[in-house]
Amino acid sequence: MFVKRTKFKSTAMGNEEVRDLTLRELLEDNFKNARRFRKLIGTLKDVSMKHYFQNIASRRSQFAIEISSEIVFYSGNRPYFSSKYEERSQEKNYQKNRIQCLKKALKLKKTSLLKYQEALCRIHDGSCREVLIRHKAYLENCIFELKALKSLLRNSEPIEGQADGISSYS
Repeated sequence: MFVKRTKFKSTAMGNEEVRDLTLRELLEDNFKNARRFRKLIGTLKDVSMKHYFQNIASRRSQFAIEISSEIVFYSGNRPYFSSKYEERSQEKNYQKNRIQCLKKALKLKKTSLLKYQEALCRIHDGSCREVLIRHKAYLENCIFELKALKSLLRNSEPIEGQADGISSYS
């Protein structure tokens, strides 16, 4: 049984409360990550990278909608959506280096993947488990794609000095 600890006391939670709390945490995570990816888009010049990150942000928003549907189905209550979200730290300008942008995206995806793994450890039945498994599979796929993109960019960017050396022999 999952134990919720508060300032004043700890209370034992039933399966329904655990599921509700876990789904609400994932809902918040998906909304935050959608916003972070949209913010990351503003720092990019490359149109194809912007399109790729826009697709990721849209997918995370879709995940949030699916999770909110599960919350309504199981609890009957509409989930609370915060109208205001503030970043703890300012996003860096990744304009110069696309690899840094991919590293930031990888970090966000890995953090989300851990949250989904924890949620799957807590939720053992119902349609929401199937939804979480599907979301987790997408995140794992996305991490693989981002790693491949990062290594592709790393290997395709000319090493400084190499380009000068080639042009001097021409």
